[in-house]
Amino acid sequence: MQPIPLVRKVALAPAIAHLTTQGVPVDRYLRAAKLSAPTPDTFESLIPLRQLCVFLNSVADGEGMHDLGFHIAGNLGMEFLGSYGRLVAEALTFHETIQISREMCWTYNSGLQIWMERHGDQAKYCLKHAETLPPGGNRVIDHLGLANALAATGIDRGSGWRPTRIELTTDPIDLGVHFPELNETPVRFNQPYTAIWFDHHWLSRPLPLYELSLIPRADDNERASFLTNSPSRIPIGQLEQAIESALGHPEIGLQMTAAIVGMSPRTIQRHLAEKGQSFSRLFQSVRFRMAQQLLHDNSMPLTEIASRLSYADLSNFIRAFKRWTGVGPNEFRELHHEDRH
Repeated sequence: MQPIPLVRKVALAPAIAHLTTQGVPVDRYLRAAKLSAPTPDTFESLIPLRQLCVFLNSVADGEGMHDLGFHIAGNLGMEFLGSYGRLVAEALTFHETIQISREMCWTYNSGLQIWMERHGDQAKYCLKHAETLPPGGNRVIDHLGLANALAATGIDRGSGWRPTRIELTTDPIDLGVHFPELNETPVRFNQPYTAIWFDHHWLSRPLPLYELSLIPRADDNERASFLTNSPSRIPIGQLEQAIESALGHPEIGLQMTAAIVGMSPRTIQRHLAEKGQSFSRLFQSVRFRMAQQLLHDNSMPLTEIASRLSYADLSNFIRAFKRWTGVGPNEFRELHHEDRH
């Protein structure tokens, strides 16, 4: 079973920042995608890439924002990319930028593949998202990926660099609106992956430096932690996070959680047993914690809460909640409403 592609939750932040300024009902779209807004203490946590794509594509379709990825990129500074962003920002040349991106992108987005090809005097910077996404599901993040790649190469910071050709996976779009530097650049659409072609001599040219004071510096311990907690190397301590990210799916359980973290079910059970835990107990504890959080929103119907916690029907949720607390969810709401007043 292949691991489910994951991405850092901070990837939602620039999208939410842009959409909020446009008056878009962000919370509604987040709920529909079974996501919550990131906070500073959850920036480095992980969510399925598919859910990010569902959120972005739903907004693009629902609000008629077909170039949403490029607008999000305008709000995406390297500070939103954490330790990975710092490493990219410290690159001195185009070649080093591509090398760092190729070697480290999996620590930010395990569903993204980056590589470089040489074709005579031309070089080709390639980006491809996971094929496990739904059909057409990568159009917003592919636009976002292209914009981020162009920004990392300094095209908008006076580098003087220009691609000789752009290839995109999506339908035609006017790139010159977002990058005037590309007005004269040939573009091919509906390609198998995103590619930026350029004269190879640019690889050794120095890049304009980022203002690194704006990007938090990670010390060695933070970088080690970042790599250890990467989307493709999740420790057992983050199993709760994986369960939370999949709540709402009708097939959630040990098999799905194992797929998310890229471990076998037997490995997960063995590690939990070593800690005196079981998957069933861990799963129920996550459900209970999430139930308490959702019940604090008095406007959310119990049927929706039950669905978001992967209960087949409301009665099963009510029975489970009474078993946990001794009271039903409505009574819990009333008690905690009184506590807050």
